[in-house]
Amino acid sequence: MLIAKELVLYIILSLFFFKIFYKYISKYIIDRPVYRSSHVGDIPTSAGIIFLLIYTIYVLLNNKYRLLILLPIGIIGFLDDIFNIKQSYRFCFQSINIFLTFLLFFNFNFFSDLTFFNILISLLVLFIGLTLVNIINFMDGIDGLVAINMFLILLNYSLSNNLDLIAIPIVLFVFLFYNWSPAKIFMGDSGSTFLGLLLFYITFAKNDFNSAVIVLLTTAPLLMDSLICILRRIRNKENIFLPHKKHLYQRLYQKGMKHSKVSTIYAFCTSILLIFSHTNNLIIMTSLALFVFIIGIYLEKYHALPFNF
Repeated sequence: MLIAKELVLYIILSLFFFKIFYKYISKYIIDRPVYRSSHVGDIPTSAGIIFLLIYTIYVLLNNKYRLLILLPIGIIGFLDDIFNIKQSYRFCFQSINIFLTFLLFFNFNFFSDLTFFNILISLLVLFIGLTLVNIINFMDGIDGLVAINMFLILLNYSLSNNLDLIAIPIVLFVFLFYNWSPAKIFMGDSGSTFLGLLLFYITFAKNDFNSAVIVLLTTAPLLMDSLICILRRIRNKENIFLPHKKHLYQRLYQKGMKHSKVSTIYAFCTSILLIFSHTNNLIIMTSLALFVFIIGIYLEKYHALPFNF
């Protein structure tokens, strides 16, 4: 009964905060379209601050105070939405927040056993953290794409782990009513970077290699799109830190596919991966990720603008 009341509380608070946000704060934090944008007209942004509020309430109600360490990355993202913080400063702050999360939650004995292998593994984990944070940020480019995929991933995690972090899929579900095409508000960097760090947390939460790989494989639709795009840009000797519109999801939209259809395709692939993730079988999951890759090739060939257009 207590759990049910808490879930209802998150729903009510999410609805209340989004209503207030949309009516007042959204007048001052606006995403204006540029050449690489997938929307037309000014759209209120930085709704991710609501994710942080609901998350903070969840942490305090459940006495999980250590999880507050995940908040700063979203706060700096909120400030970036307003003031457009320099990229190098953002990257430095993200690195610090990821490193602190790594030290606080993951059992790699970083300081007690500074062997070469231990340090190498630790650096790899930190690199994965930075990659996840920025990929989720990069993929938040059309209505509903990141919101629905992260909703599915975090809901699956929560239901599989005694409702851990359940407040976040709830707030994402409410957010989707505002963010689904045609979007009324965007999550902004305050939301996308926070969700990226949450993804990093749940990936290594069990301190188990097999579990970490399976979580990463469930995110294959998002990760493969961004990673393949980065590799192709490197091959073309492009500056990967400059803005662009070459992700597959962007080129599908530019060829004429609706936001809602693109987001639904990605969500469908994520759902299949999540269902089979409960087998805990790396062979099955790797095979399904390969199948998602083949779907991507098909979409690339028949439904997207060419990469070099």
